[in-house]
Amino acid sequence: MSNQPSSARRRAAWIGLAAVALVVVVVASVGVWFREALRPVGLGASEKRFEVKAGDSVAAVAERLKAMGLIRSSAAFMWYARLRGDKAILAGTYELSASESTPEIYRQMTSGETVPNVVNVTIPPGYDMVDIAARLAQDGVCGQAAFLKAAQADDYHQAFLKQLAGRRDVRYRLEGYLFPDTYQFYRNENPVDVVNEMLNDFAARVLTPANEAAMRADKLTLNEVVTEASLVENEAEVASERPLIASVIENRLKLGMPLQIDATVDYAIGHHLTVVTDADILDARNRYNTYLYGGLPPGPICSPSLASIEAVLHPAHTKYLYYVAKGNGTGEHYFAETYSQQLHNEALREENLKRRAGQTK
Repeated sequence: MSNQPSSARRRAAWIGLAAVALVVVVVASVGVWFREALRPVGLGASEKRFEVKAGDSVAAVAERLKAMGLIRSSAAFMWYARLRGDKAILAGTYELSASESTPEIYRQMTSGETVPNVVNVTIPPGYDMVDIAARLAQDGVCGQAAFLKAAQADDYHQAFLKQLAGRRDVRYRLEGYLFPDTYQFYRNENPVDVVNEMLNDFAARVLTPANEAAMRADKLTLNEVVTEASLVENEAEVASERPLIASVIENRLKLGMPLQIDATVDYAIGHHLTVVTDADILDARNRYNTYLYGGLPPGPICSPSLASIEAVLHPAHTKYLYYVAKGNGTGEHYFAETYSQQLHNEALREENLKRRAGQTK
């Protein structure tokens, strides 16, 4: 009598047991991973503000939490949410820490433990340090004088600040490096924390690998890039003209021509002017005045947008040395390679201004 059937049954039994054992091992491994993934990222971590906007999905929230280093795993967060019945994550601003576990963070966000006294503050491109201080004071974040004092402090530790050492005649050390953006701040927040957040935003938005590679390729320092971008920001009203204006600045610098940009006179004087006159130019006797001094100013004159910074890194290839506003209400400029062309364009501008004045009568 053959023993094949019994042998087949034994093999089938062993295969079944092996499959069960494999399932047990897999389930146990997943369980170990899941428990580990729900643990805090680290102990003693500082709190970070985290905003949930109306309509944000659990997946989107989980990805941002992971990107900010607040949780170990976005997948574990989503699985935990599913196990808890997919309770709604409530919109608002939260103070979260990497020393909290995923269940603790999820509980806060589903129970709506939002931070009170938070205000959204928008710093537009082209604002200088005094403008930023005034906006923060207006929105109740911190006092104007306290902010300006904090911005002059020398105890910030962002790595890029080392590149700014050794500059002379700079009015505000951090001018141009407080990135224009929309922020969430506490009312009556410590101005040092405000400055830190804006510096961190600059590092994240501006100092990308691509931008840093472009700076190295063009042999430009960070201060040169941001200073030139601050001039472009003040001069360009139409986005498409940023690279053209950057090309004019580059061309004049290469030829050793003075830049003669009105906005630098405005900054040199220390207050905003409606029209820059010859008297203003002669009165503003400091290194920011590009009529009286050659080259770039010693530092930026405002916080430039990312678009202006990228225009400096990738200027248009032109032979333009001059430009003048068209004066026709479009915000556009006429560009010229020679001074005679510039004079012609200035005449066109005067005609446009007269035409507009006639239309308003």
